[in-house]
Amino acid sequence: MENIQNLIKRLRKELARHNALYYDKNEPEISDGEYDALVKELERLEQEYPLFASSKSPTKKVSGYASSSFKPIKHAVPMLSLDNTYSRDEAASWYERTVKKFNNSNLEFVIEPKIDGVSASLTYLDGVLIVGATRGDGETGEDITENIKTIQDIPHKLKIENPPSFFELRGEVYIDKSDFKKLNEKISYSDGQKFANPRNAASGSLRQKNPQITSERKLRFFVHSFGKIEGKHFEKQSEFLKYCQNCGFKLQSNFRICNSFGELSKFMDIMLEKRDLLNYEIDGLVIKVNSLKLQNELGSTNKSPRWAVAFKFPSKQATTKLIKIRSQVGRTGIITPSAILEPAPLSGVIISHATLHNFEEIERLNVNEGDIVLIERAGDVIPKIVKVVRKESESFFKPPKNCPSCGSEVVKENEKEVAYRCINPECPAQFRRHLIHFVSRNAMDIDGFGESVVDQLLEKKKLHKLSDIYRLSYNDFIELEFFKDRKANNLIKAIAESKKRPLSKLIFALGIRHIGEKVSEIVAKRFKTMKALFEVSLEDFSKVSEIGEVLALSLREFFENATARHVIEDLVLNGVNMTEPETSKKGSQFEGRAFVLTGELEKYSREKVSEIIKSLGGKVTSSVSKKTDYVLAGANAGSKLEKAKELDIKIIDEAEFEKLINI
Repeated sequence: MENIQNLIKRLRKELARHNALYYDKNEPEISDGEYDALVKELERLEQEYPLFASSKSPTKKVSGYASSSFKPIKHAVPMLSLDNTYSRDEAASWYERTVKKFNNSNLEFVIEPKIDGVSASLTYLDGVLIVGATRGDGETGEDITENIKTIQDIPHKLKIENPPSFFELRGEVYIDKSDFKKLNEKISYSDGQKFANPRNAASGSLRQKNPQITSERKLRFFVHSFGKIEGKHFEKQSEFLKYCQNCGFKLQSNFRICNSFGELSKFMDIMLEKRDLLNYEIDGLVIKVNSLKLQNELGSTNKSPRWAVAFKFPSKQATTKLIKIRSQVGRTGIITPSAILEPAPLSGVIISHATLHNFEEIERLNVNEGDIVLIERAGDVIPKIVKVVRKESESFFKPPKNCPSCGSEVVKENEKEVAYRCINPECPAQFRRHLIHFVSRNAMDIDGFGESVVDQLLEKKKLHKLSDIYRLSYNDFIELEFFKDRKANNLIKAIAESKKRPLSKLIFALGIRHIGEKVSEIVAKRFKTMKALFEVSLEDFSKVSEIGEVLALSLREFFENATARHVIEDLVLNGVNMTEPETSKKGSQFEGRAFVLTGELEKYSREKVSEIIKSLGGKVTSSVSKKTDYVLAGANAGSKLEKAKELDIKIIDEAEFEKLINI
């Protein structure tokens, strides 16, 4: 029992420390999910061992406290925190208990996103804003009135006739993702400490002593809760929110009234899908009983209302140990660091790797092997290290002096660049990456020639230069793992077919530094043949539309390089096409029109659709924006389709596309 008591004491002490880091210093060491897990563990122990329960436990009190740096403000009604649920089953149990309490299966509930920001209370006397306060410890908050008044979403005077004599309401102060990005960029230019996330940025901005600084942070505000009002009566939460809108406040558009858990569950699915499309961070959804009368009947504990609950999404952040920093060599010789992590659950998956971008980023983070780091995963992108939460090493990780693949010298060719590079053209790692790029879909498009095939052929010493691809035979493939007669023959056919690819595809496949697909296409259409490219001057490259000084220099250096000439001569000897076909003039009905392709198309490949659109004067872009004219959607279309609906962009299927191109 003594061990249990000591464990409970340690958990309470640890939670108090994390509260101070989170609410007072804005320097959390752990993610919200990890903090909530500690709270859950403490709750479990206190329930199992009631002898050690305490009214002062973090499980019984609202998290946070009012800092002595600001004048204390007593709330008219306590600002409580929400109980959290982490699964549909937990949310369903709360719903069933609530419905059972009133023996009424037709109860109305409201559900809306839980903004990941900072709670604030606003008090109006006769319609005029007189106080803005943080939640603090729930009973007493911090007076941040002057900072609150800098937020444009908050009216200084309610925009209604006959305003109530007293009105206290609550909401969330937050910062948009786009404004957060600009803020951190501005901070990094001045070598300051960047904020870990938008919530920290909002909190730090609200606690500025200088309101001018707060006003520059572009904070925003959503109303979400009712405090106290005199001279006005509301029946429902939804009625209160509508009244706030009439007063001049902004409401979330993602708000729904539901009459069953099935409806609530459907909205959960919608918001889980839309989460990354919103321009503000949300960490879950809040479900409330709509009737204010029933809310009063349900009441609350010292910490949380019984009439509301939060359904928390899987956390996008977690803390873990950085085990090793691995330096990888790309096809152009650039050395890129990546982090190997102690496996940690994040956004529903186990994360063991993260990007570190470059060695300049490593120095900025001051990160090294052995450090405890905060990692983040937004959407489906590769996880990244946000910051070091506990330094276990003496300094940051230094760039390698020698290439990890071939041992050659590593240099930083230009002080203006951040990249370190292996300058050995025969580096095995560079050649491997070059091969993988050369055969990829957007390059020479050799179907079936994936990384596994490249690795096996390199191991068997079948590939020493690019042109060796075109000397491979059936016997070379049939001895590879998982290869049988049909697969070997199909790959031989795919290699033969790749010889017919246009010059634009070959230019891209050659992996010229800085030269992507679009520039490859522009260059090929302008100069038509590989032979002509060898004769083009730096000045003539610079005259081409969309090619600046850096790209022109990169092209000229490549075609002057003796090794590059030998590579291309070998490809010519093996029958690879070196010309760009003339584009047939089909028309220009798509002139100036932008298309986005999403989902699985049945009749056409994406490459074919892109080719048709470009031939008719249009362009294909990768992301949906207000400038997009059409979204061509196939089966299983995801977030791009939702974004198109949100922006009211024309969505078409393959049949409608064929009508547009007169098929």
